[in-house]
Amino acid sequence: MSNVRRMAGMLVLVAALIYGGFLVGRAIPHRSAAPHHAALATGSAAAPVGLAPGDVAPNFSLQSTTGQLVTLSSLRGHPVWLNFWATWCPWCKKEIPEIVQVKAQYGSQIDIYGIDEQQSESTVVAYMDAKQMNYPVLLDTTGTVAGNYGVQDFPTSVFITAQGRVAGVYTGAFASRALMDPYLAEILPSSTH
Repeated sequence: MSNVRRMAGMLVLVAALIYGGFLVGRAIPHRSAAPHHAALATGSAAAPVGLAPGDVAPNFSLQSTTGQLVTLSSLRGHPVWLNFWATWCPWCKKEIPEIVQVKAQYGSQIDIYGIDEQQSESTVVAYMDAKQMNYPVLLDTTGTVAGNYGVQDFPTSVFITAQGRVAGVYTGAFASRALMDPYLAEILPSSTH
């Protein structure tokens, strides 16, 4: 009889947790962040949060792994791709070769920055060397910039126009270059693609 009671208690607890999650999910307002917003880790689209196309990209100043201080507002006049990631993220690892290809193709026509979340510089530098990353990585040691951008999952890419406005947000790993191209088309001059 005690096993039946214990099982019934666990079922009630699980039902309460599920219902509580449903109520919390309905109470949080969601905005559409991008037309192709997807979380590949689960294989389905996640509820979009954070910035939306047209929003002004929040300014920040972060130090790179080479010691350079990078301020977003100083990049005005150039399209920018911010890729929020971490070395422990297996999905981040999958898209790095594609980002490396984009940087090799477009060179100085686009500013691509990885923004590593809350890891030591030595860990990030070793990872960059191992993956032969050809774009700079900024260190968001406190997670403040990710918070200001509404980043909840890794990787998350934010595409910013030369005028400093968000053109698109993609949550999850880009599975192919073809998935990146519509976002790049939104920020690169039409003569480059």
